[in-house]
Amino acid sequence: MPIKSLHLLGLIAVAAATIHCQPTNGAVYWSTAPPNCASLAGESPVAIANSSGKPIGYSCYVSGTFVWLAAGGGWSSSIRVAAPASAAIGVDYTFYDPSGNNLKLDTTAGSGSSTTSGNDVNFALSANQPAEIGLLGAASDAPKYSSTATGSVYAVFYCPDAATCANVLPQLLYSGAISVPISWDTGLWTQWSAEGIDDGGTHRVSLAIYNEDTTAASYTVRVYDSTGSLAGMGTTPSIPALQPLGNGSLGEGGTYGALLSDVIATRLPAGVFKILVDGGSRYSAVEVLQFDGPSATALQVGYDSAPGSNSRAASVERMNIRSARVASTRRQVFSALEK
Repeated sequence: MPIKSLHLLGLIAVAAATIHCQPTNGAVYWSTAPPNCASLAGESPVAIANSSGKPIGYSCYVSGTFVWLAAGGGWSSSIRVAAPASAAIGVDYTFYDPSGNNLKLDTTAGSGSSTTSGNDVNFALSANQPAEIGLLGAASDAPKYSSTATGSVYAVFYCPDAATCANVLPQLLYSGAISVPISWDTGLWTQWSAEGIDDGGTHRVSLAIYNEDTTAASYTVRVYDSTGSLAGMGTTPSIPALQPLGNGSLGEGGTYGALLSDVIATRLPAGVFKILVDGGSRYSAVEVLQFDGPSATALQVGYDSAPGSNSRAASVERMNIRSARVASTRRQVFSALEK
């Protein structure tokens, strides 16, 4: 998925006017003078302050959502990212439950590291430095994590220049085997499609839909068979919208995950079929997984159009919403990643 545009901005709404507290004794992911961030969907740099609140520089940023996490109950998730060769980056992950509320998880930062609990993980990475954050399960379910915690991860990456931010490429892995991309805040759309196979046995398809809009919405899911004929249709439950935080800021939205057969009541067609997720005028991010026996993969999901529409699907910039995603409170100082 290309860079999204509906959401970050909770962290950045006030852009250069907002000051985020960052570390001053580790990897330097800011510039002393305001960098030109215009190539990142026309954004303005964020002012950076030390732990005393004194401004020390400015950062560009990119942000987005991993629309589904699964940790505990036999599942694990981990998030990998590396700083580009050009410069250091600041990394901030925040965890939410399916309704968009804060989710307190137990996490690790690499093999051998201690377990920490919270709904937010942030750290700084030097140029070329990689990191992996493991998601063990809900803190309330420790130490066995017998239940599966689900929800979403909101990620923000701060950089001293636009080129560095443009080269940040994080990924989330389920149980170390299934890799899914981030849904960036500058590439949103209302209809998405993918192709899969689901015979109710060895081959199964699941999907996750994240509400990227300011209104709660249900999403229509259609399946088309190998001839292009409509073979089945269903509707998701209402998925919560981006939450208003006050002061014009927006928080996280809700996410819904299920087997495709849980949404489509009729028998799915044999062979490969097309899945179309239609939000009407409501924006979303979609993830589709193909399970083939013990293995699974994330399917490519692309922009599409509503049935009967003559409009060409395309990424739509929604900077007014994006700017409203800026955090309403000052950010915690980032430290170096635990080794």
